[in-house]
Amino acid sequence: MCEDIEEIKKERDEYKDKYLRKLAEMDNYRKMMEREKEMEIERCRREIIKEFLDPYESLRKAVDSLPDEEKEGIALILKQMEKVMEKFGLREIKAKGEKFDPMLHEAIGVVDGEEDDVIVEEYQKGYMLGDTVLRHSKVLVSKKEVKEDE
Repeated sequence: MCEDIEEIKKERDEYKDKYLRKLAEMDNYRKMMEREKEMEIERCRREIIKEFLDPYESLRKAVDSLPDEEKEGIALILKQMEKVMEKFGLREIKAKGEKFDPMLHEAIGVVDGEEDDVIVEEYQKGYMLGDTVLRHSKVLVSKKEVKEDE
């Protein structure tokens, strides 16, 4: 009789162990699926905002080109768009006057200057979404004139 009880306890412990392992596997699977879902949402958010960058820039240029008396209405639309973009975490990459950073900026030319690697002109604004660069700033960078030994 004691042997039967010990056998049953052993079998019970084995089933309990299997149950706990399956429970842990399911929890790990749930967490993995949640992470994948969050990553996909973030990827979609980046792609959608990326699609808005060119129209946003065009609207900004249109506002800048209008005479002051004609700007009011379209400038309000631009402000609304800027608020929406900020709400989703979009921010401009600082460029002009900043030190060149290849992680943020793309140099499209070099000019003589008083300091090395300082951005003197920005041709296209760059943007970040959180910590991710959506588009690098296209910039002109200064270099000290290199004097050759004679």
